[in-house]
Amino acid sequence: MLHSPVQLVAVIHHKLACQPPLNRTRRRRRLSGDNQRANMAAFLPRILSFGKNTKVLLNGLRLSAAPAQQYSVQVSKYGETVTHTGQVYDENDVRRARFVGRQKEVNENFAINLVAEEPVTHIESRVVSCDGGGGALGHPKVYINLDKETKIGTCGYCGLQFKQKHHH
Repeated sequence: MLHSPVQLVAVIHHKLACQPPLNRTRRRRRLSGDNQRANMAAFLPRILSFGKNTKVLLNGLRLSAAPAQQYSVQVSKYGETVTHTGQVYDENDVRRARFVGRQKEVNENFAINLVAEEPVTHIESRVVSCDGGGGALGHPKVYINLDKETKIGTCGYCGLQFKQKHHH
Protein backbone atom coordinates (compact mmCIF):
# COMPACT_ATOMS: atom_id res chain seq x y z
CA MET A 1 0.00 0.00 0.00
CA LEU A 2 1.36 3.40 -0.96
CA HIS A 3 1.14 6.19 1.57
CA SER A 4 2.59 9.29 -0.06
CA PRO A 5 2.28 10.87 -3.51
CA VAL A 6 6.08 10.83 -3.82
CA GLN A 7 6.11 7.03 -3.54
CA LEU A 8 3.27 6.82 -6.06
CA VAL A 9 5.11 8.99 -8.59
CA ALA A 10 8.19 6.77 -8.19
CA VAL A 11 6.09 3.67 -8.93
CA ILE A 12 4.46 5.30 -11.97
CA HIS A 13 7.85 6.37 -13.31
CA HIS A 14 9.20 2.84 -12.78
CA LYS A 15 6.23 1.26 -14.58
CA LEU A 16 6.59 3.56 -17.57
CA ALA A 17 10.36 3.08 -17.72
CA CYS A 18 10.07 -0.73 -17.63
CA GLN A 19 7.72 -0.94 -20.62
CA PRO A 20 9.24 -2.54 -23.72
CA PRO A 21 10.03 -0.05 -26.49
CA LEU A 22 7.56 0.38 -29.31
CA ASN A 23 8.46 -1.16 -32.67
CA ARG A 24 9.67 1.64 -34.90
CA THR A 25 11.06 1.44 -38.38
CA ARG A 26 14.18 3.36 -39.31
CA ARG A 27 12.34 5.32 -41.97
CA ARG A 28 9.73 7.60 -40.47
CA ARG A 29 6.49 7.62 -42.34
CA ARG A 30 3.51 9.82 -41.84
CA LEU A 31 0.60 7.96 -40.27
CA SER A 32 -2.94 8.50 -41.41
CA GLY A 33 -5.61 9.47 -38.91
CA ASP A 34 -6.83 5.87 -38.53
CA ASN A 35 -3.31 4.55 -37.88
CA GLN A 36 -2.67 7.29 -35.33
CA ARG A 37 -5.87 6.37 -33.48
CA ALA A 38 -4.93 2.68 -33.55
CA ASN A 39 -1.46 3.40 -32.17
CA MET A 40 -2.95 5.63 -29.47
CA ALA A 41 -5.50 2.94 -28.57
CA ALA A 42 -2.72 0.35 -28.27
CA PHE A 43 -0.63 2.64 -26.08
CA LEU A 44 -3.47 3.83 -23.81
CA PRO A 45 -3.83 0.62 -21.73
CA ARG A 46 -0.11 0.74 -21.06
CA ILE A 47 -0.42 4.24 -19.61
CA LEU A 48 -3.62 3.54 -17.68
CA SER A 49 -2.45 0.22 -16.19
CA PHE A 50 -1.83 1.90 -12.87
CA GLY A 51 -5.43 3.18 -12.50
CA LYS A 52 -5.80 2.23 -8.83
CA ASN A 53 -2.70 4.17 -7.90
CA THR A 54 -3.87 7.18 -9.91
CA LYS A 55 -6.83 7.65 -7.56
CA VAL A 56 -4.46 7.77 -4.59
CA LEU A 57 -2.35 10.40 -6.34
CA LEU A 58 -5.33 12.54 -7.32
CA ASN A 59 -6.81 12.40 -3.81
CA GLY A 60 -3.56 13.73 -2.40
CA LEU A 61 -3.42 16.49 -5.00
CA ARG A 62 -7.00 17.56 -4.34
CA LEU A 63 -6.13 18.31 -0.73
CA SER A 64 -3.08 20.36 -1.69
CA ALA A 65 -4.72 22.43 -4.46
CA ALA A 66 -3.86 26.13 -4.37
CA PRO A 67 -6.61 28.75 -4.38
CA ALA A 68 -7.45 30.32 -7.74
CA GLN A 69 -6.88 33.87 -6.50
CA GLN A 70 -3.83 34.79 -4.45
CA TYR A 71 -3.76 38.13 -2.67
CA SER A 72 -0.41 37.77 -0.91
CA VAL A 73 3.02 38.25 -2.41
CA GLN A 74 4.84 35.04 -3.24
CA VAL A 75 8.18 34.34 -1.63
CA SER A 76 10.87 32.16 -3.21
CA LYS A 77 12.64 29.35 -1.38
CA TYR A 78 15.54 31.76 -0.76
CA GLY A 79 13.30 34.25 1.10
CA GLU A 80 13.23 36.72 -1.78
CA THR A 81 9.91 38.25 -2.84
CA VAL A 82 8.72 37.39 -6.34
CA THR A 83 7.75 40.27 -8.64
CA HIS A 84 4.65 40.47 -10.83
CA THR A 85 6.69 39.10 -13.75
CA GLY A 86 7.87 36.12 -11.71
CA GLN A 87 11.41 37.49 -11.41
CA VAL A 88 13.41 35.65 -8.78
CA TYR A 89 17.15 34.98 -8.73
CA ASP A 90 19.02 31.87 -7.58
CA GLU A 91 21.04 32.05 -4.40
CA ASN A 92 24.37 32.33 -6.26
CA ASP A 93 23.19 34.62 -9.08
CA VAL A 94 25.42 37.68 -9.60
CA ARG A 95 22.37 39.89 -10.18
CA ARG A 96 21.51 39.57 -6.49
CA ALA A 97 24.46 41.88 -5.73
CA ARG A 98 22.11 44.85 -6.14
CA PHE A 99 20.19 43.73 -3.07
CA VAL A 100 23.08 43.02 -0.68
CA GLY A 101 22.33 44.61 2.67
CA ARG A 102 18.77 45.57 1.73
CA GLN A 103 15.51 43.94 0.81
CA LYS A 104 14.14 44.01 -2.73
CA GLU A 105 11.17 46.39 -2.81
CA VAL A 106 8.18 44.91 -4.61
CA ASN A 107 4.86 46.69 -5.05
CA GLU A 108 2.29 44.27 -3.67
CA ASN A 109 -0.55 45.81 -5.70
CA PHE A 110 -0.02 43.99 -8.97
CA ALA A 111 -2.08 45.56 -11.76
CA ILE A 112 -3.58 42.24 -12.80
CA ASN A 113 -5.00 41.74 -9.30
CA LEU A 114 -6.39 45.28 -9.18
CA VAL A 115 -8.13 44.88 -12.55
CA ALA A 116 -9.57 41.52 -11.43
CA GLU A 117 -11.23 43.27 -8.48
CA GLU A 118 -13.09 45.68 -10.80
CA PRO A 119 -16.72 44.58 -11.31
CA VAL A 120 -18.14 43.96 -14.78
CA THR A 121 -19.73 47.14 -16.18
CA HIS A 122 -23.27 46.63 -17.52
CA ILE A 123 -23.99 48.61 -20.70
CA GLU A 124 -27.32 49.11 -22.53
CA SER A 125 -25.84 49.37 -26.05
CA ARG A 126 -24.32 46.52 -28.01
CA VAL A 127 -21.06 48.37 -28.75
CA VAL A 128 -18.95 50.09 -26.09
CA SER A 129 -15.82 52.19 -26.45
CA CYS A 130 -13.00 52.04 -23.92
CA ASP A 131 -10.21 54.59 -23.71
CA GLY A 132 -8.82 53.64 -20.29
CA GLY A 133 -9.97 56.84 -18.62
CA GLY A 134 -8.90 59.18 -21.38
CA GLY A 135 -6.17 61.76 -21.50
CA ALA A 136 -2.55 61.06 -20.75
CA LEU A 137 -3.36 58.18 -18.40
CA GLY A 138 -5.56 56.31 -20.87
CA HIS A 139 -4.93 54.25 -23.98
CA PRO A 140 -6.09 54.43 -27.62
CA LYS A 141 -9.86 54.19 -27.95
CA VAL A 142 -11.09 50.70 -28.85
CA TYR A 143 -14.60 49.56 -29.67
CA ILE A 144 -15.83 46.31 -28.14
CA ASN A 145 -18.71 44.32 -29.62
CA LEU A 146 -20.94 42.90 -26.86
CA ASP A 147 -23.44 40.90 -28.93
CA LYS A 148 -21.06 38.01 -29.64
CA GLU A 149 -21.20 34.53 -28.07
CA THR A 150 -18.66 35.54 -25.44
CA LYS A 151 -21.30 37.69 -23.68
CA ILE A 152 -18.59 39.62 -21.77
CA GLY A 153 -16.23 41.90 -23.69
CA THR A 154 -12.77 42.64 -22.32
CA CYS A 155 -10.60 45.60 -23.30
CA GLY A 156 -7.31 44.38 -24.71
CA TYR A 157 -5.40 47.34 -23.25
CA CYS A 158 -6.61 47.76 -19.69
CA GLY A 159 -8.55 44.53 -19.03
CA LEU A 160 -11.85 46.18 -18.03
CA GLN A 161 -14.88 43.98 -18.68
CA PHE A 162 -18.22 45.01 -20.14
CA LYS A 163 -21.51 43.13 -20.45
CA GLN A 164 -24.65 44.04 -22.38
CA LYS A 165 -27.76 44.46 -20.25
CA HIS A 166 -30.59 42.74 -22.17
CA HIS A 167 -34.11 44.15 -22.06
CA HIS A 168 -35.97 40.90 -22.78
